[in-house]
Amino acid sequence: MNTLDPNTPKPAAPQLQEKGLIPEPVKLILMIVLLLAIVYLFYDNAQFKKSSRAQLSKIADQIQNLENNQKLGESSVSNQISSLKSEIAGAQEAVGDTKAELKKTANQIQAEGQRTKQELSKALASKADSSHVEAQVQAVKTDAETKISQVNTEVGGVKTEVDTVKTDLANTRRDLEGTQRQLIDVRDSLNAAVAKNSTELAQLRLKGERDYVEFTLPKSKNLTKVEDIRLALTKTDQKKGKFNLKIVVDDNQLEKKDRLINEPIQFLVGQNRVRYEIVINWVQKNQAGGYLSIPKDKALSSERIKR
Repeated sequence: MNTLDPNTPKPAAPQLQEKGLIPEPVKLILMIVLLLAIVYLFYDNAQFKKSSRAQLSKIADQIQNLENNQKLGESSVSNQISSLKSEIAGAQEAVGDTKAELKKTANQIQAEGQRTKQELSKALASKADSSHVEAQVQAVKTDAETKISQVNTEVGGVKTEVDTVKTDLANTRRDLEGTQRQLIDVRDSLNAAVAKNSTELAQLRLKGERDYVEFTLPKSKNLTKVEDIRLALTKTDQKKGKFNLKIVVDDNQLEKKDRLINEPIQFLVGQNRVRYEIVINWVQKNQAGGYLSIPKDKALSSERIKR
């Protein structure tokens, strides 16, 4: 009894199907189709041969009958025999043509099968490439989704900051509106306290809230000191009751142009931002006159912004 030698090389395992070759089931189907086509051709050829043999047998019987028929003329029998021989030769030629056609058809089927095999190989290779491309597309899609998520997170943070800024702006706006209302109230109260002549000015003095200093300014570029400010009347229009006035306060120069008589001109003075008011009651060609209004309690009237 023979024993296996452990050193004997084992038979090589069947190689794995190479990538890109046609799978075995597909090969089997192609072979079956080719075999069926060849069987059909050979069956058709057999039927044709059978039919030809029957025809040849019939012709041979006719020849035999003609040879045995003594009543027919020699020439007529000879002609018919020649005609039948020609038919036999044509039939044999047709059989030969049929064989050639069968061989040609088989070659065509074989070529078609080879072309189909090549096309299937290309299709499988293309499918493998498509799988690779699909994997790349999926990777790009995942990366894009990650970046979009990051952008959405950043946008959410920016939106929160914008909402905070909006809230701060709304609060600032309310504060400004409150300050504006206070200033309007002060302006309205001062406007209501405008004196258009000496009699009305005397009535304002009786209230004891502000000091009123009357003055007359010549039309000139030179400055005239009135209390702690300086004034210059640079232009007059007696007909329209208009004038231009230069005010120098705290080393700052203010230009008030095309102002009307009895129109209050307000400005802030000093570090405490005390509100002064000038009213010009009359305008002539070369001079104008009016008064300066100053709060008595400058500390109480201060509009300094506290930080």
